[in-house]
Amino acid sequence: MVWSLQSRGRNGPRPLPMEPAQTIAGAHARRIVLIDFDWQDADLLPELLARPEISVRLVSGEQARDPGLRMAELCDLPVSTDLADLTREIFDLAIVSERSPRRTQVEGLLLALGTPCVSPEAFAHGPDLAHAHTPAVEAPLALHAAALETTLGGDLAAIVEHALPDVAPDAPTAPQPLVPTGRPGPPAPDLNTFPSLEDRGGLEHALAGLVADTGAQGAELRAGRAGAVETVARVGAEDPLLHGLIGLALELNAPQVVTRLTGPQVGKAWGAWPFRTTRSRGVLAAAAIDPASGWTTWQKTVEELRSAWDERDRAQAAPAFPLVPEDRQGWLDPEAFRCDLDLAVERNKRDGLSFAVHRFEFPGGPRALDLLCARLPDQLRGTDRLCRPAPDTVLVLTTCTLAAFEPVRRRLATLWEAVWQESGGQPPAPPFAEKRAGMSVHSDADRFLLATSAWLAQG
Repeated sequence: MVWSLQSRGRNGPRPLPMEPAQTIAGAHARRIVLIDFDWQDADLLPELLARPEISVRLVSGEQARDPGLRMAELCDLPVSTDLADLTREIFDLAIVSERSPRRTQVEGLLLALGTPCVSPEAFAHGPDLAHAHTPAVEAPLALHAAALETTLGGDLAAIVEHALPDVAPDAPTAPQPLVPTGRPGPPAPDLNTFPSLEDRGGLEHALAGLVADTGAQGAELRAGRAGAVETVARVGAEDPLLHGLIGLALELNAPQVVTRLTGPQVGKAWGAWPFRTTRSRGVLAAAAIDPASGWTTWQKTVEELRSAWDERDRAQAAPAFPLVPEDRQGWLDPEAFRCDLDLAVERNKRDGLSFAVHRFEFPGGPRALDLLCARLPDQLRGTDRLCRPAPDTVLVLTTCTLAAFEPVRRRLATLWEAVWQESGGQPPAPPFAEKRAGMSVHSDADRFLLATSAWLAQG
């Protein structure tokens, strides 16, 4: 993967292209991120760069004048002052300074990402990384979780007050009873009415029952996450007509039902019904349904399947959103973006994590906009969501506060200037318009959804 971050030189931000690990230190180089290095830690940097088994992918600091970032600039390494950039690539190891003033916050994020971390001293004294997965700062897991939330957006001081135990002289020494927070939710729904996406045997059994009940000669279910739709269950032989209807249903995102008017299978129906859940996309199709009116049973089944899978998807994704495994990357269509907006509302209701959607409207010709959209995903964090509802409009769903989003906005502005000139425009590039809809507390949810839904509809 090739991507760049912004490095601050004497003349302001400049993009530093990052070559793939194979071209830097061999195909099996360990991908390393260095975080909050001071002058004492920076002495290790030349040694790291001289080791062929190491590939320093990113140097992160709190401010542009930090020693680690200044040394990284001299070595022509990519740098960043935004911790959320740690979500943009999978790192094999993070080396975090022992003297980092935000070590707990950094380790909270690394713990959630599954990235092992060590101190520069531990890494320099030997290859033993047995304790690399354990946070070096002794703190409750609740505090590490709180640190992660503030990385994405939030008030660390307020969360720490609740996460740390009371250490006042008159604090109680006996464990206190657990008091539930928030309002109790509705009873958990019964999600066993249809087999899950992972239960291929159960899906084939369900399809076989439907085929027998509706007199069909065959059926197929295709589904997948992150846009990858594949066959997960099939009953009967492949059918060319059914194959064509499946492709058309997925392309048009609309049911396709036909009936034979001539030939040996006259009067029988073929149908393909697409569906989409919060995290999945697929199509259920049946061939030679006899009698033809039996297709209504398949239509009802698709809705039951979609409802059951959507309940599972929401139950799994909402507590972790936007750090969802196997999640969609890159550009989302309006329907998928709307699903992520719903997950953002559920996450905010659950624990108060803030979200915002930034709407950017770009003037100018289509070539500059196409170049911008082709390169923009590599300039954002792994937790950001992108949608282009109209040719000149870009929506970005993010978890960070307005102040924390400023480095991303500067990165976008730099990219816009570059693609404008590359497409033949005269500098400076025309300014783009920006609007923002935020959701800090759950009472903001209705206004948040109203504004963002209007942007999706209008472009």
